[in-house]
Amino acid sequence: MNKYIIGLDIGGTAIKGALFSESGEIAFRNEIATPHDSGQAFFIDTLCDFAAALSDGHTVDAVGLGIAGILDPACTTLLESPNMPALRGMPLKAQLEQRLHCPVIIENDANAAALGELRAGAGRGLSNFLFFTLGTGIGSGLILNSRLWRGEQGRAGEFGHVTVYPEGELCGCGKRGCLEAHSSGTAIVRMAAAAAHQHSATALRAYAEIPSELTPKIVYQHARAGDAVSRDIFKAMALGLAIAIANVHTLLDIYTFIAGGGVSRAYDYFYPMVMEEIDQRIFSSVRGRIRLLRAELGNDAGVYGAAYAAREALNLAGL
Repeated sequence: MNKYIIGLDIGGTAIKGALFSESGEIAFRNEIATPHDSGQAFFIDTLCDFAAALSDGHTVDAVGLGIAGILDPACTTLLESPNMPALRGMPLKAQLEQRLHCPVIIENDANAAALGELRAGAGRGLSNFLFFTLGTGIGSGLILNSRLWRGEQGRAGEFGHVTVYPEGELCGCGKRGCLEAHSSGTAIVRMAAAAAHQHSATALRAYAEIPSELTPKIVYQHARAGDAVSRDIFKAMALGLAIAIANVHTLLDIYTFIAGGGVSRAYDYFYPMVMEEIDQRIFSSVRGRIRLLRAELGNDAGVYGAAYAAREALNLAGL
């Protein structure tokens, strides 16, 4: 009997979902807007209605769900969620299982995306790698010995909060000098907005009075067009990334890193900058061996990973 699995990826803007057949193929997919400011009951109703529509008439054996935020060690309760503060403390697993009448596996969204890349993306065939998203912030998932490594409290792999500059910029987490504060999309825009006021000979000057219109894509386009200030912003972003990658490599002796997220669209541009800086920060005997790959699944990584987490749980339970 074919076992159908639903994978859900809950983001701050949209909830993406897909119905997977036993072969791992997507049988049906859809997307809805993420409900905000409507309370926990409405959120559960919306999620259950969405899952029912995704089932497309099939009996669903399990649901996997990736969500941005911090989960308890057992992955049953959402302790914190930056995009959906109303869900704080929500016993998500119990409520969904009661409504959906099947096992529900919950995972941090970056961890789910790492699983997706492991099974169906750039991480296929790899035993060890760190997957990270370069977006508004920086999330990540760590794969060791072909399995997701969660750590003692489920918070392993917080790559965006590795300190790269001890006296650096203040991060949203409250610490100073985090990678996220120096190499995320938000950091690129912050540096560009400052440069628009500080430098007259830059294309970014046009945004001095309208900094809200700046995006990482705009900075990238100006950098590619030869704007020196925009290029230097990407060099600064690449330096922070290289320091963090070199530190993780030195600690764990892993050699593959996979970059996803919106800023990874500039991968071809920042890749050589990152690699040059990495080689200056690792043992000479391993220079040239570290790989920085671009993620392959794009926005589907979380959906795939959530479904794989659910299927793995079924297999472990012998179901």
